[in-house]
Amino acid sequence: MKTLATAFALAAIAGAASADQITLTQPMSGATLHDGGTDMAVYMTEVDAGLEVVATYTPAETYAPMRVAMVLADGDDVSFGLPGAPGAHYTFARAGEDVTVTASPVGIRFASN
Repeated sequence: MKTLATAFALAAIAGAASADQITLTQPMSGATLHDGGTDMAVYMTEVDAGLEVVATYTPAETYAPMRVAMVLADGDDVSFGLPGAPGAHYTFARAGEDVTVTASPVGIRFASN
């Protein structure tokens, strides 16, 4: 029984550190992510150069909306952190007509003496 309780505890910890992910499958579709203390709404539109992905996010510290936009061609992917959102690392990737956005939690390190 103790082994079973330990397994459940480890699964709960692993679940808390998992990534949040959405996949947009057609132009004019959108979805939301909620990870790292940041809420993000993502949508995509079709433009001449590819698919434009627009993400509007609200850092929990400021509640001031910020926006990032990019055009992705088939096979493109980009990863980065966002100002005001230190708790997550974001990846935007396009494969065919699908765009997947992943928010992975990151540990925060503080300087010490």
